[in-house]
Amino acid sequence: MQSGLTLNCERFPPILRFTLNYNYIPVWGMITPSLVKVWFGYACQQMQGVVQACVYLGEPDKGPYKLIDSYSDTFVLSRLMHENIDAVLKRRKSVVTRVDASESGIEDQALLAVNATQPVTGIGTKNYLVTCPLLIDRYLYGAVSVEFRHDPAVKTQAFLKQIEAAIKWLQFLASTESGSAGPADNAALALQITARALSQDSATAAATAVVTELATRLSCERVSIGFREGRDIKLYALSHSARFESRQNLIKRIEDAIEEAVDQKETLVYPPAENSTSMLQLHEELTKNQGGSFICTVPLIHDDEVTGGVIFERSSGTGGFVPETVELCEQLAALFAPILEFRRLNERPLQAKLREHFKRALSGALGRGHLGLKFALALAVILAVTLSVVQWEYRVSANSILEGSVERVITAPEEGYIKDAPARPGDLVSAEQVLATLDDRDLQLEKLKWSGKQKQVSKEYREALASLDRSQIGILRAQLDQARAQIEILDKKLERTVISAPIEGVIVSGDFTRALGSPVERGQILYKVSPLDDYRVLLDVDESDIAELSVGMTGELTLSAAAEETFEIVVDKITPVSTAGEGANYFQVEASLVETPEFLRPGMQGVSKIAIGERQLLWIWTHKLVDWLRLKLWAWW
Repeated sequence: MQSGLTLNCERFPPILRFTLNYNYIPVWGMITPSLVKVWFGYACQQMQGVVQACVYLGEPDKGPYKLIDSYSDTFVLSRLMHENIDAVLKRRKSVVTRVDASESGIEDQALLAVNATQPVTGIGTKNYLVTCPLLIDRYLYGAVSVEFRHDPAVKTQAFLKQIEAAIKWLQFLASTESGSAGPADNAALALQITARALSQDSATAAATAVVTELATRLSCERVSIGFREGRDIKLYALSHSARFESRQNLIKRIEDAIEEAVDQKETLVYPPAENSTSMLQLHEELTKNQGGSFICTVPLIHDDEVTGGVIFERSSGTGGFVPETVELCEQLAALFAPILEFRRLNERPLQAKLREHFKRALSGALGRGHLGLKFALALAVILAVTLSVVQWEYRVSANSILEGSVERVITAPEEGYIKDAPARPGDLVSAEQVLATLDDRDLQLEKLKWSGKQKQVSKEYREALASLDRSQIGILRAQLDQARAQIEILDKKLERTVISAPIEGVIVSGDFTRALGSPVERGQILYKVSPLDDYRVLLDVDESDIAELSVGMTGELTLSAAAEETFEIVVDKITPVSTAGEGANYFQVEASLVETPEFLRPGMQGVSKIAIGERQLLWIWTHKLVDWLRLKLWAWW
């Protein structure tokens, strides 16, 4: 028979972090001073940071309540502890108080909690006195008061929870009275088993300590624990033996006997009673081959599932398993089974935990109930199938900028100074329209100089002709030609002081409206003019998509200035050189517009999408991630 006990372990250690849910008979009269003393001693030993403690006990709800035990060689019942116990007995609620242990007497500093469910907050660095009522099935049996030493590593909220869990443990211990053994003996055994299960460093060591303690205390020749791994039962611990791998025949028979009890989901006792209907062939085989005479196998239950079993073996000289002993074995198994199962599962390798999690998720999806999960999985499957089957137009997106197909550069023809510059970027200009003029005063003076010299030389030349001085005529003719040439050069320079637009278009760059009088050098770029009837689109294509593009592909361009319209483009050229920008590498692709609206201007920016062809929706949405993973895996391996 199973006891119905369930433990929900939260944290180990410290011990006693579990909640006991039971369906036993009421415990009136089972809370005896001897039981409480055993419980109190073990509880104080297992709780961390206990400085001193005491417990009061009396007739339920009547009293009087008297001190029956204390914990500490130097225990002194202080005034604060006495007042807190008195308050707890009157109000039937827990009290947590901060105390100062450095002073000669313990004085009350601040009342921190008056409700058993209220967390302890605002506590400083001093000791804490926690006093709780012994409320068992709404009957007040007394009170327990424990002073804890402050430990920064332990949360202050845990002090109250430790004592409350210990009180629930006391209620369970009171229900374990059976057979000839008194409740104090059974309580001591339960406490010892629990301590063994919690105090070891590993789950295997804890299980070995538990079965060894059971074998010693219950006069068994051998006690073994096995847990379910997949579909089979594997032996996990054997009493008085840390290593048992070499005893293969024994291990196999013990595992078979445990599995026989697990399959039937009930406690099996061999030899069976006269009215027993259980199958015991494997138990009988174990007794015949291993020399034992009496066997009791108890299934281990955790979260309403059979997780394994514990098998008790006695020799013929010890005696069989009477019903009282069988019930005690069941109760002890129900006590330590969740603890060992929790530790065993917690110490599994990561792959085993992931496999178990996946198995549970799959079981929930395929088993009964879990309609929400099944609906979500069905939608996920439908979506995956749809994405894998449906074809969609795949397009490569890229940031784009609009430029003129031709960009005429206007430079300064001569060194000089800006006299006038009415043109600005964005102005529409016609061919030969004046954009700026340079200061020509120096050139005019130079021209005036050479004009005067030309007149002088012309006069001397005529005089030489009249006197028929041939040598002088030749010299003056050369000087006259020089003056005429200089005047022609100055006329050309004066013409170039007027800077005009070479073509009809729009000024892309160049603004000297606020730089009148500033010097310019010969060849300095003053303006850039682009035509309005012919444009090119420059696309910055990510290097991961450049392999998909080829010359002649078509696409669409959407400009930020006209987001509601799209313009058809055709890929004309792919530059085989990448440039870095914004944390990635890009290739520049040149495309042309099929139609050229009048409102377009050079420098407009937008986004282009080049049509590649139809691909699966799943591939369109995931191919970049898949390519990235492939690259990373290749780099790692």
